[in-house]
Amino acid sequence: MNFLETSFGHLAYKKYGTGKNMHLLFHGFGQNMRVFESFLPLIQKDDCYITIDIFYHGQSSWNSINQKLTKEIWKEIMLQLMKQEGFEKFHLIGYSMGGKFCLITFELFPCLVKSLLLMAPDGIKTGFWYNMATFPGILNKLFKRVVFHPERFFRIMGFLGKLGFLENSLIKFVQSQMTTRTKRAQIYFTWNVFKPFKPDLKKIIEWVNGNQTDISLFTGEFDKMVPSKNLKNFSSKIPHINSVELPCGHNSLIEETAQHFKSINDIPNN
Repeated sequence: MNFLETSFGHLAYKKYGTGKNMHLLFHGFGQNMRVFESFLPLIQKDDCYITIDIFYHGQSSWNSINQKLTKEIWKEIMLQLMKQEGFEKFHLIGYSMGGKFCLITFELFPCLVKSLLLMAPDGIKTGFWYNMATFPGILNKLFKRVVFHPERFFRIMGFLGKLGFLENSLIKFVQSQMTTRTKRAQIYFTWNVFKPFKPDLKKIIEWVNGNQTDISLFTGEFDKMVPSKNLKNFSSKIPHINSVELPCGHNSLIEETAQHFKSINDIPNN
């Protein structure tokens, strides 16, 4: 395990391989760097994979909830990581929330990113939970109450599920993320700190097309969290994008994507 000590917190990461072909991998909400174990067999002799624990996840920590994560701060952190590990150009691999980190990292360093591999990325069309956390004033207080006192909220979700207004998979996902007070606190702190952290999709699309950056978009046919249709407007504006829909849901997309590359005897982002 390696750590990047910054003035904002420390970022935990692990390196695999000793090559110069650098890949940065970002996981989804509620996960940690270990979710990319299925990608490790894809590493070639010229590769180096750095799997990263996003702040408030795994072994990474953030110093203060009053300090929001901005693009300027993230750029400073990334430059510090590049200096510490001695690399300049790199590939990006991200799943769900980690996809948003990839998009913003590309936005900040469009000429240094060799390729993008996005798996059901957040940041393109955000969902209910993210939007709720960004509402100001009294609604934000309501969100805090839901996180720390979720009993009534769970009953309402169950009722809406019985009426057919909510998918069972969505209900199970939300419940799995809120089973303990620790998990609920993680939700509150993460979304509050990450409020201003939003990609500029217009710039990203312009630079991807202008630089002809290699970009792949993997989605799950049965994904209710980030449905393929939610990403169509984005992908339709990038003529050279490689879009792949796999027969799976949201939670198994990382493993299915790794298996896809194995089955076609191909290596991502090389």
